[in-house]
Amino acid sequence: MTLIIQKQITKSVTKLYLKLQDCNLSQLNISDYNRVYLKNYIDNYDFYMSIYTQLLSKSINKLNKPISESTFIDYGGGCGMLSYLAKELGFKSVIYNDIYQTSVADTHIIAEALNLKIDHFICGDVEFFVSEINKQQIRPDLICSFDVLEHIYKLEEWFNLITKIKCRFDLLFMTHANSQNPFITNRLKKLQINAEYDGIKKSAGWKEIDLNTSYYEARKNIIIEKFHHLNDGQIELLAKKTRGLRKDDIEKVVRHFINTSEIAYQIKHPTNTCDPFTGNWAEHLIDLKQLKNIIIKNQLTVEITNSFYSYSNNKLLNIPKYLINFIIKVLGKNHLIFSPTYTIEIQKTAID
Repeated sequence: MTLIIQKQITKSVTKLYLKLQDCNLSQLNISDYNRVYLKNYIDNYDFYMSIYTQLLSKSINKLNKPISESTFIDYGGGCGMLSYLAKELGFKSVIYNDIYQTSVADTHIIAEALNLKIDHFICGDVEFFVSEINKQQIRPDLICSFDVLEHIYKLEEWFNLITKIKCRFDLLFMTHANSQNPFITNRLKKLQINAEYDGIKKSAGWKEIDLNTSYYEARKNIIIEKFHHLNDGQIELLAKKTRGLRKDDIEKVVRHFINTSEIAYQIKHPTNTCDPFTGNWAEHLIDLKQLKNIIIKNQLTVEITNSFYSYSNNKLLNIPKYLINFIIKVLGKNHLIFSPTYTIEIQKTAID
């Protein structure tokens, strides 16, 4: 079964590549943000398709019916690569979702240019997404997501809401923010510190809804604007202590502090931080034990699995990858310490 799936995916990957090669990016009326992303995918196609192949293989192996009879959801789809691949694979129905309206509009245009029909587009966060799925009576078999889990603001609320979808389904999140891999953790901590105190500078293809100034300074300004009677020391303290909170939650903590002189919030991780306006985490290094407990509490079954490194055109760089991939294979799928990503494989079996 796995070999057949691998061949199907490989064939679809090749077909999509040929279509992307024929697509003149400069002629598409899409945002610079997604133009840059799409060009990066095309320029490093084999690398990214190796990652998507692993995710799709894990996903399709969970189906108990043919692909041609199954419904696929690309959650937080960005420029739509998973959706395009799902269409090439022959899923009966493909639904694309993203919170960013620009990406939804761009994916419409790109899909048309590739002559691929996405069946439904849903723009919105999880609450609206679930509402639309149920309202339109969509019954997903697979919900897949790549590099999205690490940006979700409140995971407990998210999983509570996703269980409201009125059918059985499998949900797979693959993310590069592997908190069990010390090399990845060290790199992402530096990125988080930079976002917290300096800000992530604008670059080609910048996403306009993202904050490019210091998260810490942004929290200070939120507190000053709403609670200008606080003194400088209190503002500094509260801005520091509310790291990892969105604007509405920052204001709740400050109100509680004003009434009680206590700060009723504490972030446990030393560097995790989020955009205080959107709640978008800067590559959230998630406590996987805590995450599993959240998922199980919502009556979902869960397994966390690793993946292999993708090879590139750099033959010298591929040598250590071959060695590490061999070690990963020997250790087994549940060992994450050497893995470039992890996948949260979730199944909802109960119907409310």
